[in-house]
Amino acid sequence: MITLHYKKADPKDMDWAYQLFRTVMRQYIADTWGWDELFQRHSFEENIPASSFTMISHNDQDIGGYSLKSEADYLRLEMLLIHPDWQRNGVGTAVMEKLFSASQQQRKVLRLNVLKANPAYNFYLKLGLAIESEDRYRYRMLYTP
Repeated sequence: MITLHYKKADPKDMDWAYQLFRTVMRQYIADTWGWDELFQRHSFEENIPASSFTMISHNDQDIGGYSLKSEADYLRLEMLLIHPDWQRNGVGTAVMEKLFSASQQQRKVLRLNVLKANPAYNFYLKLGLAIESEDRYRYRMLYTP
């Protein structure tokens, strides 16, 4: 079992977070809409503030992060990013279990969107999330505690 550490991001962490977003998501976004670097950078900075981003580390090495926002009656996972070197070894599952626990404790459902081009869709299905709705580009998924 990998020991993970979580900490709220500082504004200085957000350039690293954007570079991770670019590494992890660029191909899926390009396949869906095309990649526009300026637009993606601006959108990331506007929608993923440091105040909502949690850094994930292992042995003092940053390996991922997530943005979680709490709404009145649900939690929204805006983004989950795991560095490719750390994918498929339990990190994502451990993070999601942490978020499921928060969902249960707060008695709120957990919602997220995933691009149809992103294989993380199958990961979320395997963890028990249900499709709430879909459009041409993405699935809206739901975890009910």
